[in-house]
Amino acid sequence: MTEELKGIQKYYTRTLQNEHGNTYYIEPREDCPLDVLNDRSRFVILTFDRDDGYVVIDNKRYYLNKFNSMRATDKVNRRVALVDLKELKKSKPYDYKDKFKRHYTSRFKDFDELEKLAQNQWLTNGAPYFKQVALYNEKEQRCRYYYEPSCDRRLAIA
Repeated sequence: MTEELKGIQKYYTRTLQNEHGNTYYIEPREDCPLDVLNDRSRFVILTFDRDDGYVVIDNKRYYLNKFNSMRATDKVNRRVALVDLKELKKSKPYDYKDKFKRHYTSRFKDFDELEKLAQNQWLTNGAPYFKQVALYNEKEQRCRYYYEPSCDRRLAIA
């Protein structure tokens, strides 16, 4: 089955935890090769602005898509994604200007900075993953989201 999948989808999956499909883990597939799981500088958990859909690296915009990332819900301003840096490097970069900056725009000096971040996340708990938890408020009839990254519980994002 994973032969048909491309990019990050070959290695990671979304495992649903409730009947609504909005509480889930983004985690490695059971059949993910060990050499991929043990690549300390390949996968990284990032946050980005909902309205961006990209991260900025070396003053270039790299859009997050289904081949280079698995993104959490778009119902919050600060989104979370697990990114395959090997696939992201293949993406076409676009010029970035400060006029595009939003509150949660993620900017990095270069891919080396991202690879170091990936290594730090890997050293904390192995191959990175995160959990998205939907918290319901019955009284207000609203839902908010909470994220639990594997790399550092202090990075939990509400």
